[in-house]
Amino acid sequence: MGTLSGKTAVVLGASGSSNFGSAIARRLAAEGANVVVAARRKQALEDLATEIDGFAVACDVTDEAQIEALFDASITKYGQVDIAIFSAGVHAAGAIAELSADQIRPTLEISFIGALLFFKHAARVMVNGGSVLTISSLTARLPGPGLSVYAGARAGIDYALKIAAVEYAANKVRFNSIAAGLIQTDMTDGFFAMESVINAHLEETPAGRMGTLDDMAEAALYLADDSRSGYINGQVLDLAGGQQMGRLPRF
Repeated sequence: MGTLSGKTAVVLGASGSSNFGSAIARRLAAEGANVVVAARRKQALEDLATEIDGFAVACDVTDEAQIEALFDASITKYGQVDIAIFSAGVHAAGAIAELSADQIRPTLEISFIGALLFFKHAARVMVNGGSVLTISSLTARLPGPGLSVYAGARAGIDYALKIAAVEYAANKVRFNSIAAGLIQTDMTDGFFAMESVINAHLEETPAGRMGTLDDMAEAALYLADDSRSGYINGQVLDLAGGQQMGRLPRF
């Protein structure tokens, strides 16, 4: 019996075959949790839910009503929500001099506004306390050219979660984040096909290797589980092999 037996976890952003959300969902389910997987693509969610004996709910994070409905459906299905993980996001790159408002808004809608509303509705249903977690990025810790929108949105929600930790202290809801380095997923496969990119990252990483989805899943389990991390709150955990102490490669 795992340490999450009897707990319910909502994982938003779990529709990829090999991404952070799906890896985390599998790990939490293996630890005994009832897992609700959510994203926009329903068929991919259904496949994952079948695999882990979970529950799939379609949810577009740019629509607050759908976020609210996600948590209401989770309560209807399992009676409680103890863990909520926000792993949705889009990659956006571009020099500030070339940006337009229309290029900026989609990332903010998902990675900042969507995440903040996810915090709101997760905490609303956590009547017995709980753990809320968002997935951030090394690029929100180390500046790099072309990353103002993507990294700025991540850095913003990393700070907002510290405020959430204070505001929801009386409700015993914890808020934490994982700032991930470059890890191979559906979205980053292209980078891993370029040996020069990976070698440049390895040169900046004291651990001497790239991170893996297993690293992410274990970190998420640690922060999600009160028995493991109940005294950690308002924290951004660096999952980058030490690269956060140096710099991003310059290309």
